[in-house]
Amino acid sequence: MRYQYLYNGETYTIDLQPGPDGRYTAVIGDQTLTVTAQQLPDGGWRLRLNGEMITGYSAVEGSTRYVALNGETFTLTVPDARVRGRSTGGGDLTAQMPGQVIAVLVDEGESVEQGQTLMILEAMKMEIRVAAPVAGTVKKLLVTAGKVVERGQTLAEIEPRECRSKWIW
Repeated sequence: MRYQYLYNGETYTIDLQPGPDGRYTAVIGDQTLTVTAQQLPDGGWRLRLNGEMITGYSAVEGSTRYVALNGETFTLTVPDARVRGRSTGGGDLTAQMPGQVIAVLVDEGESVEQGQTLMILEAMKMEIRVAAPVAGTVKKLLVTAGKVVERGQTLAEIEPRECRSKWIW
């Protein structure tokens, strides 16, 4: 799985690969980390990075990710590469990683606001809230609760209220 974030004006790529023993290998630039993760009762994570134990918390607001690791806070932004023009308009929300749909919180034809949670996925023992990238109307839902999805699979189509851009999420 590959993720890109902007931090302090620089783009960082994180390649995360699960191992057979529950550990992950994370490659960030020229640094390789072995990672294990255990979810805490308060919603945080106990992470072991190359043997060092740290506690982490995260929150999502639109394309911004707030991450606190051992009390130090980082603000990451998902690059705008998700926005791609298309003459037919509309927008697709795609899964950022493989997982299972836990809940679908909207119906086709429903009006949604930017940042509104549309569905909840579970991936790598984490709950991921899939939010509307723009205000608009749910044109089509392509998944139901319980369905397993792959990275890049289309979850829903949103017709933007104000613009005719294609949003990929």
